[in-house]
Amino acid sequence: MPSILFIDEGEHDGAEGNYVTMKKPLSMYGAGRGNTMLIGVSLSIQGKKSDGIVEIEDLTIKGGKEDGLLANRGMNVIMRGCSVEECQRNGVSAYGADITCDDLQVVGCRGSGVEADDDATITLSGEGTSIQGNGTNGESSSYGLEVSYSSSKIELVAPLSKEQISINNGGGGNWNGGGEYDGVIILINE
Repeated sequence: MPSILFIDEGEHDGAEGNYVTMKKPLSMYGAGRGNTMLIGVSLSIQGKKSDGIVEIEDLTIKGGKEDGLLANRGMNVIMRGCSVEECQRNGVSAYGADITCDDLQVVGCRGSGVEADDDATITLSGEGTSIQGNGTNGESSSYGLEVSYSSSKIELVAPLSKEQISINNGGGGNWNGGGEYDGVIILINE
């Protein structure tokens, strides 16, 4: 059974290290993306897939020292009504894990906004979804939507399209995919 964590309104400063690591199922609820701000925090989701799911809802992760949220070969993640802003690396990254996001906003991160890598799937849904102004490091390997390795994918639930949600990103542009070693960005109907 997952633990439940309610985070009050306000700005909550980050941890001493680079990541706050979650190794067990957890449901984390804020008071709204404009009301609950985790400042200088990077979340790392680990554990085992069989352990359960991490749910994160109604908050903003801002100024993370690494990726805003990193699911690294661990438990799958569900995010609802969250924003990730101005992180030093990527906004939301999955390596060998799955992340499902509804109404996700990723803005102004130095690396890619959303990255699926190494047999990962990231599913984006909700009309409030927006991936913009990322890739501020200027590196050509940073995108709004980045898919690496042919076993990875970003799924967009209709009516979303990559042209609609991923705009004004620097680095390599709004999205990659389709190359010999790249995964794909696909549209699915729910």
